[in-house]
Amino acid sequence: MKVKKKNIVLNILFLTVAGIILAADQYTKYWINANLPTSTSIEVIPNLFYITHIKNTGAAFGLFPNGTNILIIISIIAIIMIIVIKIMLRFDSYFFNIALGLILGGALGNLVDRYLVGEVTDFLYLVYWPIFNIADSSAVIGFIIMVILLFKEFFKKDGALKK
Repeated sequence: MKVKKKNIVLNILFLTVAGIILAADQYTKYWINANLPTSTSIEVIPNLFYITHIKNTGAAFGLFPNGTNILIIISIIAIIMIIVIKIMLRFDSYFFNIALGLILGGALGNLVDRYLVGEVTDFLYLVYWPIFNIADSSAVIGFIIMVILLFKEFFKKDGALKK
């Protein structure tokens, strides 16, 4: 019974994180679209951080411009893969489920934009880094957490770090 209860909690955690990211991403993009004209910028931290409204028809970092249709297909495949990974790996780690939720929420956030609008709204600009949004950052953070957890799991099972 305990294992089943924990699995339910982990599934709820996974879906809740994904839902929060999706909601935060869509709300911030809505706010930016309603309040900041495209190609304008607000300085937040001088010479470091700006809110800069742009439209992106490609992938992260401006790759594949005008690739909306192919990126919709890739996003759908990625979302299916996230769900398959969640089902098949069944890690009973809270961090694993948070990481997957972050990735799923990010993938859904940008998919919604591409499907409904045909482009993604980006607005977070750190100098010397391409402009991004909540969905982008959550997917990257989730991926980094996932890699750390997988390496940790690999070295724990393999005994490579044990002397």
